[in-house]
Amino acid sequence: MAHDPDLVTIDTRGPVEIAPRVHWVGTLRPDDRFQTHAYLLEAGDQSVLIDPGSRLTIGATLAKVREVLDPRTIRWVVCHHADPDVCAGLPELDDVVSPHAAVVTEWRAAALLRHYGSRLPLHLIEEHEWALDLGGGRRHEFALTPYLHFPGALSSYDTGSDVMFTCDLFGGFTNGQHLWAADESYFEAARSFHEHYMPSGDILRAGLAKLRQRWPHPVVVAPQHGQILPTRLIDPLFERLSELECGIFLQARDDLSLSTLLHASDMERKLEQALLASASLPVLAERALRVLREHLPVRGLEAYVATDDEGLVRLADDDGFAGTPVSVNPHRVGEAFLSLGGDGTLPPTRVYLLLDEDAELPRQFAASLVRLAEPIRVAFIEHLQQRRAAQVHARMLTETMTDHLTGLHNRRVLDGLYAADDPGAVLMIDIDRFKVINDLQGHDAGDAALRAVAGVIQANIRSRSDLGIRYGGDEFLAVLREADETLAVQIAERIRQQIERLPLLEVRGSGVEHLSVSIGAALHRSHEPLVEAITRADHVLLTAKEQGRNRIATAW
Repeated sequence: MAHDPDLVTIDTRGPVEIAPRVHWVGTLRPDDRFQTHAYLLEAGDQSVLIDPGSRLTIGATLAKVREVLDPRTIRWVVCHHADPDVCAGLPELDDVVSPHAAVVTEWRAAALLRHYGSRLPLHLIEEHEWALDLGGGRRHEFALTPYLHFPGALSSYDTGSDVMFTCDLFGGFTNGQHLWAADESYFEAARSFHEHYMPSGDILRAGLAKLRQRWPHPVVVAPQHGQILPTRLIDPLFERLSELECGIFLQARDDLSLSTLLHASDMERKLEQALLASASLPVLAERALRVLREHLPVRGLEAYVATDDEGLVRLADDDGFAGTPVSVNPHRVGEAFLSLGGDGTLPPTRVYLLLDEDAELPRQFAASLVRLAEPIRVAFIEHLQQRRAAQVHARMLTETMTDHLTGLHNRRVLDGLYAADDPGAVLMIDIDRFKVINDLQGHDAGDAALRAVAGVIQANIRSRSDLGIRYGGDEFLAVLREADETLAVQIAERIRQQIERLPLLEVRGSGVEHLSVSIGAALHRSHEPLVEAITRADHVLLTAKEQGRNRIATAW
C-alpha cells in the first residue's frame, strides 16, 4: 500500500507513526543540517529500537518511546553502523530496555561499539542469518551495504510494514523543519550529502542496486539523516541517486571547504550535461556560460585556434562564436584555464575564461574545468570544420550562380526564389542593337558593353534586397523586392539614362550612335509565381522595342 503522509498535520513534538506499528522517535534540531533519526518498531516483547542516537538526543528519544510502549519491551537495539550520532547514547539504555536486550550489528561495527561502554551484549547479525524473528511471521531483515559510508554499514527492512531503513543512504542536509520529503526537490539535499559522504559513484550504484533487488517494493524509506521518503518519491530518488558521481574530497587540495567542493562538483556535473546535450558550439558555449556564471564571476568565454587556412581564429560569445580571423592572441599564456597543444590531428587551442576584474579562479573550479578540456576543444574544432565547410559550400554556390563576365547572378538564382508575402516588381532590360555592335566592332566591344550595362544595373538596385541577373545573351533582369510602380519606374529610368550617357565608339555605317537599353516593367504580385511577372515584363519589353527603343514600357 502506497504511503503519502499529510505533511500539514504532522506534530514532531511526539512520536510520529510513519507506517503501521513503525514510529519515528527522533528529534528535529532547528538550524542543524545534520538531522539524526531514531525509529521504533512495535512488536510486543520483541520490539526494536533503531539507531537510538547520541548523548544529545537519547533523552528525547526515550521520552517519545514511552508514549508508544514500555521501554522494557525493547528486545533489540539495531545499530546500522557505529558513529557517535547514531550510537553514543547506548549506555543510557542499559537499565531501561528489556533485561534480555541486545545490540544488533555486524562484526566491524561491534569492534567500535564496545568503546561506548554500554553493558548490552552484542548480537552479530551475520551469525543469525541476517534477520530478526519478531513473531507472528514478521521479520526484520538486514543487508550489508559496504562503504556507504562505513565498511560494515547495514540497511534493514521490516516485513510487517514494508519500511526500509537505509542507514546513510537517502540521507540529506536539511534544516530540521520537516520530517517528510515533500517532493523531488529533496534530491538536491540528498545529492550534496551523497557526493561528499559516499566514496564513489560505482559503490553507491552497487549499494542501491542491492537494495532494489533485495527489497523491490518498500512503501517508506527511512534514512538516518535528512527526510523520510513517502512511496511516490522512492523510485525517482533511487533513479537520480544512481546517476551521481561521489567522492568529491578526492578533488580537494589545500582547500577542504565542503561548500567549495560541492559548488565545484555541481558546476562540473552541469557542464557535463551541457556538453552532452548540445549539438553545436554556440549552443554549447551559451549553456556552459550560464552554468559558469552560477558559480563564478565570469564575463565571457574565448578560444583561439590556429588553423592552416585562416591563421589564428578567435571564437567568443560576443560574436556568437562565428569565428573571426585575428592577427594576434591578446591574452597572456598564464591567463588560460585551458591551454591545449596540437596532437598531429587537432590544431593548438587555447580557451580563456574571462573573469571580472581582480577575480581569481579557485583551484577546485580550475580542476573541474581541466577535466572538461578535451570535449570543449573538440567542440571548437568541429565548429571550425563546419564553418570551413559552409564557406566552401558558399563559394561553390556563388560560383554556380554567378555570371563570370558581368559579375551579376545568372538565371540559376531564380530556381531558389519563391513568391514573397510582399509585392515587388521586375525589370526586363535588353541592350538595343547589340548584335550590330557585336558583329561590326567585335566580341571584345560586345563584352565591354555587357559589363558596362551590368555595372549600371548593379549600381542602381538596392544591394541588400534586390537582385541583378544576366538573364541570357544581352538580356538582364532586375528583381526589386517590395517595390511599387513609382519606385520601379524611378529605378528603370535611372538605369536607362545612365546607360545612354555611357561612352561608346561609334560603329560607322551601323546607325548605332550611343549605347541604349529598352526596359519592360511589371509588378510581381503577392504569392504570385515569379515567372508570371517575368513573362509580363518580357511582353512589354517587346512593346518598348517596337515603339522605338531606349524607353520604358510598363505592365501595371
